[in-house]
Amino acid sequence: MNISKNKRLVFVSYIVIIAVVVLALKLYFLQVMSGEVYAEAVSQNITRTKSVSAPRGNIYDRNGKLLIESIPTVAVAVDPYTVLKRDDVLTILSNKLGLSYYDLKNKLENTKTTYIDRIIIKQNIDKETLIYLKENSQDLPGVEVINIFLRKYNYGYLASHILGYTGEINEEKLSQEKYQTGYAGGDQIGLTGVEEQYEDILKGSKGKVVYEVDPLGRPTNIIEQTDYIAGNDIYLTIDIELQKYVEQTLATQLEEIRKIKVSKKDEYYKAGGGAVVVLDAKTGEVLSMASYPTYDPGAFIGGISTLDWEQLNDPENNFPLNNRAIMGFPPGSVFKIVTAYAGLSEGVINKNNLISCAGTWYGLGNDFPKSCWKKGGHGGLNITGAIQNSCDIYFYETSLRLFLKNNNSDELMQKYSRLLGFDNLTGIDLPNESAGVIPDKLWKKEWFKNDKANSIWFPGDTVNMSIGQGDVLITPLQLAYAYMTMANRGIQYNPHFLKEIKDKSGENIINLADSKYNDLELNQEYVNIIENGFNLVTKQGTGSSAFRSFPLDKIPVAGKTGTAEFAGRQDYAWFVSYAPIGNPQYVVAVMLEEAGGGGANAAPVAEKIYEYLYHIESKQQVHTVESFGD
Repeated sequence: MNISKNKRLVFVSYIVIIAVVVLALKLYFLQVMSGEVYAEAVSQNITRTKSVSAPRGNIYDRNGKLLIESIPTVAVAVDPYTVLKRDDVLTILSNKLGLSYYDLKNKLENTKTTYIDRIIIKQNIDKETLIYLKENSQDLPGVEVINIFLRKYNYGYLASHILGYTGEINEEKLSQEKYQTGYAGGDQIGLTGVEEQYEDILKGSKGKVVYEVDPLGRPTNIIEQTDYIAGNDIYLTIDIELQKYVEQTLATQLEEIRKIKVSKKDEYYKAGGGAVVVLDAKTGEVLSMASYPTYDPGAFIGGISTLDWEQLNDPENNFPLNNRAIMGFPPGSVFKIVTAYAGLSEGVINKNNLISCAGTWYGLGNDFPKSCWKKGGHGGLNITGAIQNSCDIYFYETSLRLFLKNNNSDELMQKYSRLLGFDNLTGIDLPNESAGVIPDKLWKKEWFKNDKANSIWFPGDTVNMSIGQGDVLITPLQLAYAYMTMANRGIQYNPHFLKEIKDKSGENIINLADSKYNDLELNQEYVNIIENGFNLVTKQGTGSSAFRSFPLDKIPVAGKTGTAEFAGRQDYAWFVSYAPIGNPQYVVAVMLEEAGGGGANAAPVAEKIYEYLYHIESKQQVHTVESFGD
């Protein structure tokens, strides 16, 4: 027995010795071998930094009227580590804040934070909820009411497509290079319009608070605090009072058009949307840009509701979030500016050439007749008369001659389209501008790559282009840009919204008083010929009905009407103009969806805008007539 006990004692002794050796080695490794590593880690964990959001800069119109400002408001923020342990707190928050329990829990579980960070789960809470949360704070651990800044839109719906809206940054944007520095989850950023375009200027610089923390990362003391710097203010080129008038005029005209029946059909015009662009002809400044239908950017404050988002994206509501002023549409006869200048420049027509219009044209052969909008024809016309009366056959013939010159090797219609700014971005300082479409041989080959028979560019494709049909798409802004170029005899000013940037002390950081421009060196004789035609459009031609009471003798207006066919839809109405001829101040472009003739229904909108701009007492209401011609 004693021998057995001795053996056990020896065995236990060996075990103890081995354990001591292992512990000694472990201690040596921790203290000596890894001491510096752990010391560095501990030093890094001594402090934590929490950012403090800065208010965004204000946005003003050209006259200093405050359009958007940042105002302090209250929000509910939570500590995920604490709240996730309390199902009762999650339930209360869900009920009081109108949030889905599961969405709230999922958001907190999937957010990486420290003990310092708080997650904003509801912004702009009402007074009743605020009182409840404060009175019951002891029963809601991990929940706090904090002050943040949200946007206030002082003019409601007005200029919403220009100004845009803000919202919480998402994971996708956080991964983009633009948002790599200075952004974190929960930050409010510009998502559309000027708010997005000038994010870097408006956002400001965050403040910070440096905390001393315990080994678990919990704050114990504030050791440093830096105040935020508010974002810079920007002043836009728009006149908010003009913007109000333009938006109201556009909406009223569309409403009136919806009361009119389509000729020889038992249906009314849908007139579901439209756009207006007003430019300062001398600078390219955008004085007004309206798109209808519109929306309330205030709906996005604190996060848009699911119901509101669904309504804004419901096709039945005609997509109010779309800015139609920078979207592409078939232009119809307003595009004849390209055909006219191309024809004169290439010598296939001159100011004295007469082309006969009998109502039907057989230039492509007897199997492919094409009609003029005036079925009985216009008779013999020169280029000035063709513009005045918007004679389709004159432009068919002109474009065919352009096609036949050098067998279309130079694609002359496309060349002059691009010269005047089509098929390119204008460079407007708004996101999501469309370049439109100017089809050519390569475009058609690619577009119809699975339909070889239609992938060839035919003479009829060029002929269709001549009157703004076929596959041509342009934006109302591009149209205003092209006619501004013509008004300025070839000088292209960059259209823009930004006028000034000022810091919070009122110091001017940037002033864009001198607008950038490009000289296209257009032939002045040809410009004069085309302008004479535009002048006659409002005096005696397709746009004269709208301007019958306007003082054209004192303020001559150059204009062009357009009525565009759109497959599967009613005709689109266009009118573009500038005034006064000889010393242009303004350019006005109007596009109305499914609204009939441009002269009948789009031109009256422009006429009303000129009355406003020149302080002319109106002698007529915005009016509509049954659509005819251009």
